[in-house]
Amino acid sequence: MKKINFIAILAVLTIFTACQDNNTPYIPNNVVIVNYELTSADYTAISNAIKKPVTDSIAAQKVLLANAKTKADSTTISTLIGALNTRLATLAVYVNASKVDANKYFDGTLRAKDYVPYILALKFLYVDPNSVVKVTYDLVNAADTTSITAAYKITLSDAEYTQMGVYTNQPGKSLCFSAVMPVMTYLSSYLKTKFPYAAANDVRMVRYKFSSPTGIVVQYRILKFNGTDWKCATDQYAFKKGKWLDVVILSGLSSGQGDFKAISVLGDQFWAWNSGYSYMLMTGYVAGSYFDNEDWLISPAMNLTERVNPWLNFTHVGRYFGDTGTSTDKMHKAITVWVSTTSDGTSVIPSQWTQLTIPSAGYPSGANWTFIPSTPMSLLPYAGQNNVRIAFKYMSSASDNAAGSWEVKNVMVTEE
Repeated sequence: MKKINFIAILAVLTIFTACQDNNTPYIPNNVVIVNYELTSADYTAISNAIKKPVTDSIAAQKVLLANAKTKADSTTISTLIGALNTRLATLAVYVNASKVDANKYFDGTLRAKDYVPYILALKFLYVDPNSVVKVTYDLVNAADTTSITAAYKITLSDAEYTQMGVYTNQPGKSLCFSAVMPVMTYLSSYLKTKFPYAAANDVRMVRYKFSSPTGIVVQYRILKFNGTDWKCATDQYAFKKGKWLDVVILSGLSSGQGDFKAISVLGDQFWAWNSGYSYMLMTGYVAGSYFDNEDWLISPAMNLTERVNPWLNFTHVGRYFGDTGTSTDKMHKAITVWVSTTSDGTSVIPSQWTQLTIPSAGYPSGANWTFIPSTPMSLLPYAGQNNVRIAFKYMSSASDNAAGSWEVKNVMVTEE
């Protein structure tokens, strides 16, 4: 499990003792920076907030049942209460809410971004628009492990559980962890002992046995050293239009191809991940020859229905596109970025795609292999829409001897 930190800037509204002049423009004030770590009670509060509409209805019906005047009324009300309880026990949204409470962590199915906003809404009632919160929470079995070397993937031994204590509710008692134990406290202490000379931002993966309601299972957590303790990565939430939104909408091409789909429309060459240098590469130049190519690298779908102002950023470099002197005209035509709201991500239908404009400052010089940021590209026209995908399109020409190399990495779509 790893702990994920979200940065939270809260703007606390000033309480006025008199009515504010409606003609006076509102100015956000008293902006403070707050770090917040979820407690065991917070997971319960999240669960209760999700189930509240149903539990409130049950409570109201119980009041009516206590005051029912006839047997028929009692039967009708009891039947409704039973139906509401069945809903809590069977509908996925409520079953998963109960799991959040029972587990006290999030994972690949119980995603933090679907649940953290509930506790933020409860804890921070009065905030200004665009406030940002940094929260720490527990994450299990849901992080990318491909970038972690084998030497830093650790499996706890029986002897190591024993060293953590052999009394009731200690790992050595049953040679595993359980929900009643402060797992992160144990793991942080363990890693500080095992890696006494760790540097800030070092990352480790720890596998361990966990006693769950279904039996002993194996879990893992990814932990990052902050210079003092083993904690986790950082993410953000922003308060916009009365809602808490996770800032990171899409993150990819940093440690692997992930869910990006490579589609070759023309040519035998295709997009491929370079594991040595961590980037996606497309080139139509092979063994001294130039080849015709049209290749697309398409992102997974993004849901922007609740987004206000999303932006796309990535890092890239391009070279050898056949330009002469300081011109980059051929490169501009060969490497382009597109967006779609109708593509299924498995094929390329040109009419479904609209080209985005890469700012001039975001193009590589073509003169070296220095990666540069694309500079932010607005996706504002697509805020409020679902099934939004972005794509990197590469072209090369054998007849024009223009088959450059395009390297792309660190793709991010974020809420401003």
